[in-house]
Amino acid sequence: MVSSTEKEKEIETAKTAIIQSINPATGELLGECPIMGKFQVDQAVEQAWKAFDEWQLLNYGQRARYLLKLRRVISQNADAITELISQEVGKPRSEAYAAELNGPLDTCVWLTENADRLLKDQMVQLSNPLLSTKQNVISFEPLGVIGVIAPWNYPFSIPMMTIAMALMVGNTVVLKPSEKSSLIGIKIGELINEAGFPPGVVSVITGDRSTGKLLCETRLSKLVFTGSVEGGRKVMEQASANLIPVSLELGGKDAAIVLPDAPIEWTAKALVWGAFTNAGQACASIERVYILKGKRTDKLIAAIVEEAKKLKVGPYTDPQSDIGPVIDETQLEKITHHVKQAVHSGAIVQTGGKRVESLPGYFFEPTVLTGVDHSMIVMKEETFGPVLSIMVVDTEDQVVELVNDSEFGLCASVWGKNLRRAENIARDLNVGTVTINDCLFTHAAPQLPWGGLKKSGFGRSHSQFGLMDLVNIKHINIDAAGGSLRLWWYPYGTNKMKTLRGGIQLFHGPLWKKISGFFEFVLNNLKNPKGGPS
Repeated sequence: MVSSTEKEKEIETAKTAIIQSINPATGELLGECPIMGKFQVDQAVEQAWKAFDEWQLLNYGQRARYLLKLRRVISQNADAITELISQEVGKPRSEAYAAELNGPLDTCVWLTENADRLLKDQMVQLSNPLLSTKQNVISFEPLGVIGVIAPWNYPFSIPMMTIAMALMVGNTVVLKPSEKSSLIGIKIGELINEAGFPPGVVSVITGDRSTGKLLCETRLSKLVFTGSVEGGRKVMEQASANLIPVSLELGGKDAAIVLPDAPIEWTAKALVWGAFTNAGQACASIERVYILKGKRTDKLIAAIVEEAKKLKVGPYTDPQSDIGPVIDETQLEKITHHVKQAVHSGAIVQTGGKRVESLPGYFFEPTVLTGVDHSMIVMKEETFGPVLSIMVVDTEDQVVELVNDSEFGLCASVWGKNLRRAENIARDLNVGTVTINDCLFTHAAPQLPWGGLKKSGFGRSHSQFGLMDLVNIKHINIDAAGGSLRLWWYPYGTNKMKTLRGGIQLFHGPLWKKISGFFEFVLNNLKNPKGGPS
């Protein structure tokens, strides 16, 4: 227990411990938020547990009405939400509308139309005749309080979609937004309140990594984390003390495979968008392109470079901007290091390759590299910036081997007209999602599962599989033959052993064994279980 004196001291400390929200395009101070300590975090979790007592009792239809109200509130506040997203993380308004709002709105609709059907009780029949009196019910129950630690790159869509799914199945939520997008996290809390959700059903706690650590150490039913590999490791370690199960969506080094029959101009436009949308700051950004060698390979590379050169880098306040800033100086330095190391090792910069010095803020030119190989960090580590690296490959076997030669396994894409050939390649890739002739969009589709392999994390969000990640799958067995003894109960003995041995052959043996098994099963079952020596 925290004493009242300690509480007062912590609250007083919180008045001076703050995070500053900075516009990455201008360096402008947007606002300040408290770094919440143990008392505030524990209080939020405790309120969530109290709210859970009542929230879990609502049926799906009642919860659906809240989600539909939330949908209406989001749509009514779309312009204000988009403005805040663009200010705090720098993305163009078009990207904010498309990538941040569509997913949560569609999730509200999908859940209200399908959650009841997907989570209704299931009856399971048992194949063993000895168990014929048993009825089996599989029910899906809320877990309790879900902790959500959200990232800054999609600061609205990622937490909001998770929150909506957690609430629909009957859980309550404590959200800790990234310290780089705290204002958006606070906005999510305001929208939840405006939609009329009961107090404590969703709580927002602001702070830095210390606040996240405190959340990991509270009494949670599950923790959902989206962020870096290193962050995921720390979350697992911190949550392990209380054996809190975690779901991790971490980094990616997503690859695109381009077949020789892929249309040049169309494919070039697609790859450029997949690489540079959100300034390349998506775990599913295309960071590696493997082109199967063909007669038009040089033309395709030239088309990609030309499309990249057309992009305008600038702040969201310029409606013509295609690429906004990266999130901060640390990220900018990482991107610069990756490019410089590649060039030093023999890569060729076809366009871009450096910071935009003419603009304030953290802008980096859309960059296309050729002459790369897997000895370069730009082909191995997550760059998380507007950098696209291209390799030309001789065979399909080689391209599959190169794509799978990665510590990550989130997404990949295959591009070409021969869909059967593309699907065959897709099935050989060790990732969670493969798109053919498109990329990135599936995260915004709530019907589709999202998650990866290897260092991309584990667990699935979205879809019916994501719902299963947020419930207790409970088995209830009902035996209608109450009062009768079970064959496998005590007492054991020679005749009991013969009965069970005969049953094995009767139900599972070859035909000639079934006959002898039948007699052994029936005759010994009628005798005293203890029997005499065999």
